[in-house]
Amino acid sequence: MKIWHKQYDFTPGTGKLLISEPFLSDPNFRKTVILLCEHEDAGSIGFVLNKSVSLTTDEVIPGLLQVNFPIFYGGPVEENSLHFIHTYGDFIPHSFPIGDGLYWGGELDAINELMQSGKATLTDFKFFIGYSGWGVSQLEDEIEQKAWWLGDLDAKIALHANLDEIWPAAVKNMGPDFAYLANAPEDFLWN
Repeated sequence: MKIWHKQYDFTPGTGKLLISEPFLSDPNFRKTVILLCEHEDAGSIGFVLNKSVSLTTDEVIPGLLQVNFPIFYGGPVEENSLHFIHTYGDFIPHSFPIGDGLYWGGELDAINELMQSGKATLTDFKFFIGYSGWGVSQLEDEIEQKAWWLGDLDAKIALHANLDEIWPAAVKNMGPDFAYLANAPEDFLWN
């Protein structure tokens, strides 16, 4: 009996997850999952979903929001910039759709209104300092060199509160051909 496995599209695009292969040597991206929010001919922008920093929105920009959100490490580019993803595209003007009900950016005043009215919770948003970026063809080259796997966006994974569970969940979500790697040791010599 022949078993058919899911065919994978290794073409990056907006709304795809970049999942670092288990033994990627770059410490900035080891066992990370990046949400691609923009992918164009000129380059790509994404945010690391599973790395935190010990900062909050109020510490970065006091008074910006009426609720204090934790901040995550988006990547090593422009670490003085603040970005956010959320599930409220219809309620936050100027949001950019990413996929699976997730949006990037928009007007911050709308967040205050949603939080005050009780229509939104802290877990509906994820704020990032900095971002991950690639120039022309750079990301495609890294994928070809097998630094990244491409996965489909799952909003539950993107907004998951337990950062240690994001990488294994994204790997398992890729199907049986990859799922066994979700428990790969930190050092391949341990195997």
